Amino acid sequence: MTVDELEQETHDLIDAIATQAPGSRHLHLGRLHDIMAAYSRSGRAAPVSLRRLLDELTSEIVEARYENMPV
Repeated sequence: MTVDELEQETHDLIDAIATQAPGSRHLHLGRLHDIMAAYSRSGRAAPVSLRRLLDELTSEIVEARYENMPV
């Protein structure tokens, strides 16, 4: 994947996640991991915005998983 393709994929992912409701944004986590891996393979650091988004989506999936768990 070229640098331009990777940046376009990043932009497309961020746009796709921005249009989702907070409870379903974590469904894009797999694609986010793939893009982060592509940055790593290319020898480039992932943008801060992607790392922040990864943290947010990881928190959302944890909350979604344990939200209805009895106490």
